[in-house]
Amino acid sequence: EKQLVLEEKFKPGSRYVGLVFMNLGDLELERGDMAKAEEYDLKALSILQTTAPDSLHLAFTLENLGALEKARQNLARGEEYLKQALAICQKLAPSSVELATVLSDLGDVARERHDLKTSAEYYRQALGIQMELAPERVAHAETLMGLAGTLRDSGDLNEAAKKYSEALDVFDRQMGMFGGSSDVRAGFRAQHYKFYFEYADLLIGQNHPEIAFDVMERAHSRTLLESLAEAHVDIKQGVDPALIEKEHLLRATLEAKANRKIDLLSDGKNPERVAEVDKEIEDVLSQYRELEQQIRSTSPRYASLTQPRPLTAREVRQELLDADTVLLEYILGDERSHVFVVTRNSLDAVELPKRSEIERASRRVYELLVAPKRSAVAEKTNQRRVGLSSAEAEYQEAADKLSTMVLKPVAQQLEGKRLLIVADGALHYIPFGALPAPTRDATKPGVPMIAEHEIVNLPSASVLAVLRQQAANRVNQPSKELAVLADPVFDKSDPRVAAVRSEPKGLEPAAKREAASDPSAVPDSPVVAATSVGATREHLTRSLGDVEGTRDVSGLARLPFSRREASAIMAFTKPNESLQALDFRASRQTATSKELSQFRMVHFATHGLLDNEHPELSGLVLSLVDAKGNAQAGFLDLEDIYNLDLHADLVVLSACETGLGKQISGEGLVGLTRGFMYAGASRVVASLWPVDDAATAELMGAFYKGMLKDGLRPAAALRRAQQQLMQQKRWHEPYYWAAFTLQGDWN
Repeated sequence: EKQLVLEEKFKPGSRYVGLVFMNLGDLELERGDMAKAEEYDLKALSILQTTAPDSLHLAFTLENLGALEKARQNLARGEEYLKQALAICQKLAPSSVELATVLSDLGDVARERHDLKTSAEYYRQALGIQMELAPERVAHAETLMGLAGTLRDSGDLNEAAKKYSEALDVFDRQMGMFGGSSDVRAGFRAQHYKFYFEYADLLIGQNHPEIAFDVMERAHSRTLLESLAEAHVDIKQGVDPALIEKEHLLRATLEAKANRKIDLLSDGKNPERVAEVDKEIEDVLSQYRELEQQIRSTSPRYASLTQPRPLTAREVRQELLDADTVLLEYILGDERSHVFVVTRNSLDAVELPKRSEIERASRRVYELLVAPKRSAVAEKTNQRRVGLSSAEAEYQEAADKLSTMVLKPVAQQLEGKRLLIVADGALHYIPFGALPAPTRDATKPGVPMIAEHEIVNLPSASVLAVLRQQAANRVNQPSKELAVLADPVFDKSDPRVAAVRSEPKGLEPAAKREAASDPSAVPDSPVVAATSVGATREHLTRSLGDVEGTRDVSGLARLPFSRREASAIMAFTKPNESLQALDFRASRQTATSKELSQFRMVHFATHGLLDNEHPELSGLVLSLVDAKGNAQAGFLDLEDIYNLDLHADLVVLSACETGLGKQISGEGLVGLTRGFMYAGASRVVASLWPVDDAATAELMGAFYKGMLKDGLRPAAALRRAQQQLMQQKRWHEPYYWAAFTLQGDWN
């Protein structure tokens, strides 16, 4: 924009000003601001039509405008712009990547207009150029996908399946090296998830549900990588930094040489140099493959994150499931949805209503679940009774409707089984345990699913294999039982700060005495030492602004029931095998200390912030001041969590909305749960909405009693605790007991 000011000052209306407008249009298109992009591109068009009527710059501008109109479904106008761009490219660059892009866009427009024959012709022309100039690139995959869709719409299903398979192979190879802004990646990911679904839907129609399942597992795993990139997490734990640096350098070199080859092929004047560049590319690829093997052999954990191999349906059935467990993996589509029902001996794909219907029903159930406490409906007892009855009836009706959509079609296969749920879209927000179990008698209300089933959530089936491998490969098993961080100090006005200040002089402050006996009070870990108070405070205030609409840290209320919660939990532990970090000790320093890796279970009872706008700013709020009231780094953000060194069987996030995060098409919600899994936790318990403090304290006491005293598995203990709360009149509504879900391994 500064350049634009200079250009307009010295050369108003010149070609250079037109080029700057064109570049600004490109930037706004990447940001997703179509109105601003159109404004700049129209200005560029006006100037370039006069100053450069026969130029590729004019063609680029026309192509951008055509893409904008295509996105708005103004197909006739989009086609007009694109055909003008086509004429220029055919004249000035008859065998260029730019021409292939325009042809592919025209194929999209023709397909949208249901002119399938013309659409296929455009796509095939584009593919002919891309196969020569830029094979194995994203644009090539997109054109293949477009052709596959056109063939499917034409009824040529076998050929369509081949093209989908080719396209997704290219796309999968590119995903690990995909760059661009977060907005571009998010839109790119969502677009390509649609094609995975289209291919799976086609395969289901051809009676190949197992292959369709394999395709969707690929989509889930690949999108997980994009989710990590979206959060700007740089995971180098256990990897030689020199190897990471070399990997980045080789990627950049490969991209540069590929672009050089395109330029040379477009010129068509130096075939000898093209051959030389081909050899250079092959040499770089060879180095890259060797480096991948080196990283894989020296750091299996890093390789499992960046180069996952999705499981096949056969592997899921044979390696993950037992006779008592059923996997339900949902995929939502625009015209229809499906759920894969996977058991030890079978796999079926069952058709469900379309995405819009399921998501509308899911949102309604969620709204009713998280509504304010029912007793606040009215002041007077009689009015309250009427309000409660009405609210419960409304929830029951909405929950019945959703259960009928997503559970009733598969009800017979679920009887007596543990359920593993891989959700999609708005279903991620639904605790399936609170939905009524489908009944054969429509006149009788179904009991909550939690009464008949143990329920566990997973990001994808393949993630379960990674978690089990991670647990099996632990070199140092934790030697202690439980660490609890609760009731942190958020503000210097907290009475606990004043209490420390008022202690008689000459006496050692209580906070200091506690810290001296606290095994977690070690010197700053590398994470803490490398992070300034200002940096973490900036992350916290930005996240508060996104989530709560205010940057005022003083709005973080103390959570006194979290102290009661901690006491209830500690009652079931052995003193020499537990850590209770309260007040100032519930700190970021404690959370990032190596001491935490000694515990089998880690429990956080504090505020959680899930930032949908900037997921990398999500985190847990720990003590923001020290015993003297001085500000300290107290926000444990997502990058910190990914770099924790945990060996925990279980992490419990007893905080507000810790299970929610940025919704990613095909992968679900990127929240703190995923971060703790990759930090080393085999399973994570987290909440789906702001929980009631008193109810949570009671639930957690029962949960830990089940595990520590009665020897139950975490999934079984959580189910029993929820059932116990549900049976109490005070807590019987799902609002109080259903918020917490378990993600990870049920064993």
